[in-house]
Amino acid sequence: MTDQPREATPQQRWRRAADVALLAALLLLLAVAALRGLDSTTYLVVVLQTAGPIVVVGLVLLAAAAVLLRRWAVSVPVVASAVVALVVAAPAWSSSTQPQVEADLTVMSANLHEGQANPLQIMDAVRYHAVDVLVLVEVTPQAVSDLDDAGARTYFPQRVGQAQQGVVGTLLLSRYPLTERDAGVTPAGDSLQPAVDVTTPEGRVRLRAVHPPPPLPGQTDDWHAALTSLTSWAHEQPTTEPLLLAGDFNASSGHPVFRRLADGLVDAQVAAGRGWVRTWPFEGRRIPPYVALDHQLSRGLVVVDAGQVGLNRTDHAAVWASYGLPAKR
Repeated sequence: MTDQPREATPQQRWRRAADVALLAALLLLLAVAALRGLDSTTYLVVVLQTAGPIVVVGLVLLAAAAVLLRRWAVSVPVVASAVVALVVAAPAWSSSTQPQVEADLTVMSANLHEGQANPLQIMDAVRYHAVDVLVLVEVTPQAVSDLDDAGARTYFPQRVGQAQQGVVGTLLLSRYPLTERDAGVTPAGDSLQPAVDVTTPEGRVRLRAVHPPPPLPGQTDDWHAALTSLTSWAHEQPTTEPLLLAGDFNASSGHPVFRRLADGLVDAQVAAGRGWVRTWPFEGRRIPPYVALDHQLSRGLVVVDAGQVGLNRTDHAAVWASYGLPAKR
């Protein structure tokens, strides 16, 4: 008579189920993390590439769960993955700014969500942070009128760009003289992305407003091409002059096409050690903000400080940064 295999106890079955669930969650998170290296215009891939911060949080929570449940064998790969994720994310929490340098130029950029953002809040933020140049995308004629009523015309005597209905209008407002270098005219339906020289008392900075099309279904090729075009433009600019790109990039560091654009440039929020920066989605969205789509990328400037400002009636947070020009290094 042969021995019958013993049936697993409820506790053993629970442990096996916990192991399977933990490993399945780990593999899912690692698969999403691996997409970071895939330069693709497939809509699902582009969307999942914005989930990098969520992957880091998920791995940390998964590691905590594995330890608390005492699933020691599973804990090893889970904890190791969480540690690697934290090491990769750590530079975003470490400031490399130089606050002892006097700020020569403060720039803020804001997506007005088809002109709906609260103009009083914008001008309050402008005054509080002593903004010198304000980059506005999705700016409409009515939004300009409302901003002027809130004090923009007096505060910013200089302006370049166009306000238009819908999402294509872009306007740069400045306390300092602006010289337009490129009107930023793109194919019909795309936002204007003008380039200007900002002449400050301490020197000149070339500034480009940024607002490529979003990677919506069926439009990801246009999104990728627009960011690639911006990369070419940035790399063509003289390295002897300070350069700044500011606006809604509709891309995050999880996208290879954005990382190519940012290569050799300094993201002000990263330099300021702001950590998990979340500029989208805010107002009117069913999910909480989780990704940075709005950036300021510079070369030849010293980042003094940077941050974000939440605004009512727009789905993007505004971002700002203060810079020291080379003469003040």
